Amino acid sequence: MDCTRIEDLLSAFIENDLPERTMREVEAHLQECPSCLRLKETIEELVDLSGELEEEVPFFLRNRLYNIPDVAEVEEPFRYGFLKWVAAMLGTFVLFLNLFYFTNIYPSANKTLHMFVSNVEKFAVEAGAVIERVKDTNTNILVSMLKDGTESDELKGNSRPDTRGGTNG
Repeated sequence: MDCTRIEDLLSAFIENDLPERTMREVEAHLQECPSCLRLKETIEELVDLSGELEEEVPFFLRNRLYNIPDVAEVEEPFRYGFLKWVAAMLGTFVLFLNLFYFTNIYPSANKTLHMFVSNVEKFAVEAGAVIERVKDTNTNILVSMLKDGTESDELKGNSRPDTRGGTNG
């Protein structure tokens, strides 16, 4: 074996992580090559010194590290994925609206889009007016029903005293 191959295998050799045949080849090379032997001894010294450099990890941090879930990706509920698609579509719509409506890059598309937006605005105004009319109609119906209920007492012949001391009637 050559020295570069031995340098690649030294860490595994020190940790006894090589097959027996490769271990014997590395040992044989180390007996023949003094520079590789010095490199092996230097690595062993560094490994021994690194054990002294270890700090005690605080309990709370060690506990948190041990309790990190193994799940890499948490599945989202359907609604959040759907909301992301809605947001993407809305963003795309705003982008195209900005491109065609607020700029004159494509004048014919700009004119068509202006007409479309104008029609949407007219529709929204008319729909709002219809809703208001329906609300007013419902209110008028309720008021007329309430009025009918109070007037029916007067029609039955129940007279109310006049505030001036007299009777209505």
